Amino acid sequence: ETEQPPVNAPDPGDETEQFSPASTKFNFFEDANKDDAITKAEQSGDVSDNPPPTKNNAVAVAVPMSSIQHQHQDSPSASKMTRQNMFKLCIGTLILIAIIITAVVLTQEKSPVVDNPPPPHVDFSTGVSLVTSYAIETKVRSRLARTKITMEVANALDCSSIHVISLQLPLDTRITSVKTIADDGCTSRGDVQELKEARENFMEAASNGLPVAYVEVAQDSSTHSLQVAIPPLGTSNVELVLEQLLKQRLDEVTFDIPLAPNEKVDSVVFDLMVEDTSGQPVDFHVDLDVPGVYEPSVGDGGNSTVKTTSAGPIHLDIPDARQHNLPQVIRGKYNPGKLPENGLLYTDGRCFEHFFHPESLAPMPRNFVFLIDKSSSMQYDSKMRSAKQALTLFIDSLTPEDTFTIQSFGNKGTEQLWGSGPGTTEEKEDAKKFVNSMSLSSWDTNLHEAFLEGLLRAKHDASVSDDNVATILVVLSDGYATRGETNRTKIAEHIYELNDEGTVKIYSLGFEGSADMQLLDAIALMNGGVSVPLLRGRDGFAEQITNFLDSELGSVLMSDVNVQYSSASEETKVYGATQNVFPLLADGYEVVVRGLVGESGDDKTLRTITSASTLEGIKNWELSVTPDDMDTVKSSLCFQSYAHDRITQLLRLYDASDFLGNELIKRLVTLSSQKDCDEKEFAKCIRAEALALATEANVVAKGLTAMVTVDDDGCMKVDDDAEVCIDGTTPDGREPARDENDYDYAYGDSYPTAESDIAYIRPASDSSYKMNGGYGYSSGAGAPTPRHGFVYFFALLSVWFFVAILKI
Repeated sequence: ETEQPPVNAPDPGDETEQFSPASTKFNFFEDANKDDAITKAEQSGDVSDNPPPTKNNAVAVAVPMSSIQHQHQDSPSASKMTRQNMFKLCIGTLILIAIIITAVVLTQEKSPVVDNPPPPHVDFSTGVSLVTSYAIETKVRSRLARTKITMEVANALDCSSIHVISLQLPLDTRITSVKTIADDGCTSRGDVQELKEARENFMEAASNGLPVAYVEVAQDSSTHSLQVAIPPLGTSNVELVLEQLLKQRLDEVTFDIPLAPNEKVDSVVFDLMVEDTSGQPVDFHVDLDVPGVYEPSVGDGGNSTVKTTSAGPIHLDIPDARQHNLPQVIRGKYNPGKLPENGLLYTDGRCFEHFFHPESLAPMPRNFVFLIDKSSSMQYDSKMRSAKQALTLFIDSLTPEDTFTIQSFGNKGTEQLWGSGPGTTEEKEDAKKFVNSMSLSSWDTNLHEAFLEGLLRAKHDASVSDDNVATILVVLSDGYATRGETNRTKIAEHIYELNDEGTVKIYSLGFEGSADMQLLDAIALMNGGVSVPLLRGRDGFAEQITNFLDSELGSVLMSDVNVQYSSASEETKVYGATQNVFPLLADGYEVVVRGLVGESGDDKTLRTITSASTLEGIKNWELSVTPDDMDTVKSSLCFQSYAHDRITQLLRLYDASDFLGNELIKRLVTLSSQKDCDEKEFAKCIRAEALALATEANVVAKGLTAMVTVDDDGCMKVDDDAEVCIDGTTPDGREPARDENDYDYAYGDSYPTAESDIAYIRPASDSSYKMNGGYGYSSGAGAPTPRHGFVYFFALLSVWFFVAILKI
């Protein structure tokens, strides 16, 4: 009996079907017995029209001998080896993909995406130069500290060099003037321009060998970068004027003075004078931690930190400044005295200043809800320890009339909870034990749930309290929202909707460089509160937190403070006022409002009325004043102070507008020229007003303006043959001898307090930007992080896997 071919087997006589490429397919995952049968047929040369039998009698496909020989060529076992290798290659590829994905996940940093990142700080440093002298002259008058810094910078090379000087300044400081003086006496003065325009003008002047200066604010807001171009083998003298806006806290006005830049200088001269609002000298106190330079006067008590109290000027001359470890910033303070009960109002007919702090009020009871971040990142820089120290001290200051709740958050909105309870001795001791027992949780931060759950608790406390009780939510965090709802717009909206009546005042503290300060600040703006960054390199974190809580919330005298202004003449317009609604006013603090006055009629009297909730109920304070335009110095200080305050307010709102929306922002500010503003582009109008005011007041503002010196007198001569030092030592671009570990470096978002804080960047000769003349700048690309070592490890593991295991 003749064996019948299997069903669906190709017709042996159909040559086209047998030799069709589409029919010549190998399944590398067929049963091993089928592979053996084909191999035996190849070795014997006996390939019949019928396929060899299979173990499972499966349907087989007849394959022509020529096709098999074409696939396996000379080696009879090539088919089996190829299939095995291909199988291994497929499995190995899958494993390699898994390894790569694992490596990528491990090397990813949990850094949030910033909606609209500001332009990078630019460093044009080239050549070899030196600051040979540095002089500081500071005059404090009322609520403004004006400091003039004069320095000489010398160039050691026969090419135009650029020297970069970093100044660590307080957050509320603005650069108002800069000028350069060449060897021949030719002077150029600073002009405030938009960032891009100022950078381009500076680069052009420097490439022409001109003495020119450029200054801008770095992204951390406390570092100002002064960049000075020095002619070949010449010197440039630079004069820089900066102003710090001051406030009274705890009955004292404090000020900071930049004693030295972020580098060693040859000599330092320092002068200081403090005056009251009338220009009369007042007693002040300044900390001078300069051992061997300024000896303590009688009565200083021999403290390790030299302190002096004086009613006259202080003068320091340090010719050997490089031999001493000079502090970059020194701090002073003075007592401004008591204000009149109804406040102090001044106007020159153009601008006005209003200071208000009543002395006769009794403190209000307070409801506190403290939200403490306990994510694992709080272990770094002693953040959690500092938070515990500060909170413990503040708990001691609570009274039995106060109530408080402590809520820690991490993965969940509430990880641990204490309270609420009254501020009695027994309850406070129990709360301090709870605080000291708080432990770190996972890496994630659920800001959304933490805020909402804390708000619910605060609103509950407010609902069972009297109307004269202030309810306050205090948030301390060092991270972005990485768990739960992470959309910043939704987080801000949900908090605002839950607290739309403004019952709870929200105060936020964030560790700068790690906390989402833009979100925390926006939430504070929307909910009648305050936000502050906690800075490295200044006072310790614990001291900063304690000072904030004591000064802002220590003894609350008023809540929902509202200040309104009007004029006796209908023709007089009061506009462009700074913040005039305040959530709380604590004892030792003061309300300060500044604004502009338009065209006046016959009666130029300016009136103000302040209303607030107090322990005794709603109270009002009225005040009026006529213009005083005789004191030109006071008038100038008024406008400069207004410009600083208003620009800060507008830029704060502009930053928050990214995710708050135009409708909400419009409720928080009234623009000077709001009629000309398209409501759909309200945020752009905010920025435009800030830019116009910065230009008029000649103020350098972060991310908005920079200052570059301009040769108004035309006394500078352009050198068409000028060469710019490109790589730090040579004008022709030759790479200098450089140790393999010798890198140029740039400071990150905050001044480095330890060697590990320095972010290294590639040498200047490998810049990311090139200009005419050849020199350039880098935007600060950092070296690989330690986690990148995982990539190298997994790469070697992959090579070993293929060689040792797969043997391909």
